[in-house]
Amino acid sequence: MKRTSLSAAAAVALITGLAACGGGGGGGAAAQGAPQVDGTFTMNLGSDPGSVNPYKSTGGFNRQVYAFAYDTLVGRGADGKAVPQLAESWKVTDNTVTYTIGKSATCDDGQVLKPSDIAADFNYIKDPKTLSPWVALSVPVDYTVAADDAAGTFTITSKNPFGSLLQGAGAVPIVCPAGLKDPDSIEHASAGTGPFKITNYVSGDHYDFERRDGYTWGPAGASTATPGTPKKVTIAFVANESTMANQLVSGQINAAQITGPDRARLDKTPGVQRFDVPVIVGEINFNEASGRLFNDTQLRLAAASAVNREDLAPVSTANQGTLATNLIAEAPVACPGDETTGALPTFDVAKANQTLDAAGWAMGADGVRAKAGKPLKVKIIYQTGAPQTASAVELLGQQLKAAGIGADLVGLTNAAFLESLYTTADFDIYYSAINVEFPYMATTFFGGATPANGGRNAGDIDNTAFEKLSAQAAAAPVEEACPLWTQAHQELFKRADVIPVSNGDRPFYTAKATLQTVGLFAVPTSIRLTS
Repeated sequence: MKRTSLSAAAAVALITGLAACGGGGGGGAAAQGAPQVDGTFTMNLGSDPGSVNPYKSTGGFNRQVYAFAYDTLVGRGADGKAVPQLAESWKVTDNTVTYTIGKSATCDDGQVLKPSDIAADFNYIKDPKTLSPWVALSVPVDYTVAADDAAGTFTITSKNPFGSLLQGAGAVPIVCPAGLKDPDSIEHASAGTGPFKITNYVSGDHYDFERRDGYTWGPAGASTATPGTPKKVTIAFVANESTMANQLVSGQINAAQITGPDRARLDKTPGVQRFDVPVIVGEINFNEASGRLFNDTQLRLAAASAVNREDLAPVSTANQGTLATNLIAEAPVACPGDETTGALPTFDVAKANQTLDAAGWAMGADGVRAKAGKPLKVKIIYQTGAPQTASAVELLGQQLKAAGIGADLVGLTNAAFLESLYTTADFDIYYSAINVEFPYMATTFFGGATPANGGRNAGDIDNTAFEKLSAQAAAAPVEEACPLWTQAHQELFKRADVIPVSNGDRPFYTAKATLQTVGLFAVPTSIRLTS
C-alpha cells in the first residue's frame, strides 16, 4: 500500500483494545439457573468511547458498544471460519465474493435491509470525502460493488488479489439507510439491523439499549427469542476496576472485563464466573513523524536496547501473563509461532548508551541527555483504568532513564487517548496494545496512510520492506500467507517500529449471567440472564 493511498485507513482494537475475534464462553455450573425473563443486563466498560457511529471508529470500546446494534455480513466462529449472519451463503472466486442476503433482516426503524443498501454503505466508506477506517482495517484494497435486489445478492470485487476478502468485507458493520442519509444522527444513537437498539445516552455515564423482538438473523441463526435474552441492556462507564469488582460482587452489574489485582478476589467469589480472552497486553509504539525524536532510527534502536521486556511483562500483566512473541494474539491466532526472537533488539543498556554517545547526545547532570541545547525527553501516553498499565509505563520510563532518555508520562481516558493518536499526534511513544482478528488488519497501524490522510498509521511508520511483504501476504491465499506475514512483522521489529511486550488474558467476569465472546468482545446474542 502507498502512503498516499486514501483507501488505506483503519483501526481496531487498541486496548483499548484498539481491536478482534476468536471464540470463548462463560459461565460454569454455579452460573446456571432458570432463565430470567425480560431482565436488564448491565455491563461496565472502562471509559466512554465517545461516538458509536460505525462509519467513524474501529476502537475496541466503540466496537463493543455498537456490536449490540449493528450486524455484519458474516460472523466468525470459534475456529476462525466465517459463519452466516446477514449473508445466508456466499460464493468466492479469485477476486470476488458474492453474498446471498437473507430476506428477513430489518432495520431498527422497521425498513427491510436490501442488498442495494449494503452496496451504498460500501461505496460511502471508501469515498475520499467520507473515508472510513473500516476500509484499511477490513478491505484494504481498491474494490467495486454491485447489488441485485431481485436476486438478493451483494457482490464485492477487488481490483487486486486479496486472500481474505470474504471475511474482510464480511466484518464491516452495516448501517441502515436512515444512518447513511444522516450520519450525524448516529453519533450516540443507532440505525442498524442488530439485536438491540440504542434508546438513551448519558455522556460519561452509560448507554441504554432495548431488545428487538423478532430478530432471527444473528451469527449462525442466533435469535433474541431465546429464553434469558435480556429485554434491556445498559453499558456503564466505570474507570476504576475495584469499583467494577465491588459492583459484580454486590450484584449491581452482570459483566465486566477486569485485568488487575481484583481478579484474585473475584476468582474466589461464589457466583462470579470467569473466562479468559487472550490478548496482547503491553506494546510500545513510536511516533516516527518528521520533527519527532523517534524519526531517527538509531534513536529508536537505542531506546529499544534500553527496554527490558522480561521485567516489563510481569508488571504489565499483574504477574498474570507471558512475554509476547508474536504481533497477533487473538485466538485462534491466524499465524502462530515465535516472531520476535532474533528480530527485536536485545536488552543491552551499555549498547544503548554507546549509540547515544556516538550520536552526540551528551549525558546531563540530571541524568537526561541533550544535544544542541535540546533535552532528550519524550512524551509517553497511555490509557488509564488498569493500575498495572500505569505501573508498566512508570517502569518503562525508568528503563529509558537508565540510557539518559527522560520521559513525561501522561495517562488519558479512552477518548482523549484516541484524540492524541488520530488528531493531535502529540506523543513520542504510545503504550497500548493493538489486537486484531487477522494479520492484514495490523498493516493499517504500521504502514499506509497516516490519520491526516484518513488512515490509522499514528506512528507515521514508513517501512518499505514491511509494506512490500505485507502486500505479498495479503494477496496470497490464506493458507499460504503465514510465512510472509512473519517476515513482514520481523521487519518492523528489526527497526524498532513496534515492541511487543506481553501477552495475557483479559478476563470477562459475569454474575447472574452467561455470555460468549468473539475475540475481545461479548457477543450480544449470546447473553443469557439467569435467576
